[in-house]
Amino acid sequence: MTIGFGIVGCGMISNFHAMALKSIRGAKLVACFDMFPASADKFAKGQGCTPYHKLEEMLADPNVDVVTICTPSGAHMEPAVAAANAGKHVVVEKPLEITLKRCDKIINACKKNKVKLTTIMPSRFSDVNVALKKAIDDKRFGKLTLGDTYVKWWRTQEYYDSGGWRGTFALDGGGAFMNQAIHNVDLIYWLMGDVAEVSAVTGLLAHKRIEVEDAGVAAIRFKNGALGTIAATTAAWPGLLKKTEIHGSAGSVIVEQDDLLMWEFEKKDRKDVAI
Repeated sequence: MTIGFGIVGCGMISNFHAMALKSIRGAKLVACFDMFPASADKFAKGQGCTPYHKLEEMLADPNVDVVTICTPSGAHMEPAVAAANAGKHVVVEKPLEITLKRCDKIINACKKNKVKLTTIMPSRFSDVNVALKKAIDDKRFGKLTLGDTYVKWWRTQEYYDSGGWRGTFALDGGGAFMNQAIHNVDLIYWLMGDVAEVSAVTGLLAHKRIEVEDAGVAAIRFKNGALGTIAATTAAWPGLLKKTEIHGSAGSVIVEQDDLLMWEFEKKDRKDVAI
């Protein structure tokens, strides 16, 4: 069985989706749409799929089973809702949208039309993070005390200048927190659980001609009593590897990218050797 995918938005990120689809057995990129016809045509020529210049025409294609939304963040809702209303399953690039209200409209449209919805949050599925989540669920940390995550990257001014939507609240929705650090924000929530309270400070420190933050720090109290921090920036030259730390009264784990820097527990497990 082949599942046909159609991509909406033929910018940079769409190429990564096309590459991923080629690696998935049973998945096939069959169509694409972009509001700029030349972009759709160029992408289709490179990927060997059918270009569409009108979204409704792509959504009417019976070979399209799933629609992948690769537009700027603040332009996810409209094509996602249209795809759901056309009976297509929906995959949305991160973030799902830029406000809760717009997110809810996507979710409700997919529920109403009984189609599946997912957003791109791959950090939950890496081997090391799956093992880390299991260690938390198995109470190996004892009393959880701290959950910290850091994304200290560098983005040039040219990066923000490369698209008129980058760094705007209307289409980017936010800066270092919402875009660059969003995978780690999702990861720390998944690992540590629901949040009781949060406070944060943000700043625009090293870039020009953008509206959003390029640096921020959040302090968190989780409902389980543990504390946490999130530090995010696109203003840390030359850019560091992302890092997550989980600490408790009986264990500590530090992950850098997807590599373990520390995996230490008071009570040893023979399976630890394989991690």
